[in-house]
Amino acid sequence: DSGKDYISEIVGTYSGEFANQSGLKSGNIGTADVVRINNQLQIHCYGDLMDTTFMMDAFENGDSIMVCNTGEAFEMQYGHMGNGGNHMMDMHNNQSEWQHHMADDHNNGDMHYGGFNMTNHTFEYMFRMMEGDSAYYIVFNGIKN
Repeated sequence: DSGKDYISEIVGTYSGEFANQSGLKSGNIGTADVVRINNQLQIHCYGDLMDTTFMMDAFENGDSIMVCNTGEAFEMQYGHMGNGGNHMMDMHNNQSEWQHHMADDHNNGDMHYGGFNMTNHTFEYMFRMMEGDSAYYIVFNGIKN
């Protein structure tokens, strides 16, 4: 299945930094290794602040590739199931894969945490962290090596 050829353009290593959600650079060096497994992405993001590996679905959206949780992680993140299935068979109104995914699989207010910019070869992802009862975010910003 070569349905998601654009995935091959984003696999690789991205070097960058972790910052807090207000965008201040923290000087914490980070790296994201992105590999393709079937039509999904395995992202290993590691550095001074964390070391985590996660699977994401990828969706074309113009000059961006958006990512979203898959399977059980999706349900845990959003508290509901996605409709899943093969979106390629059901595209309409010139929607991008991403718009279709949003319409099919998401409720209003569901948050997304990142993606790839194909134009400047960057990857940004926001990690939701917990400290006691309060959530905060750490943002990874990297550029492809």
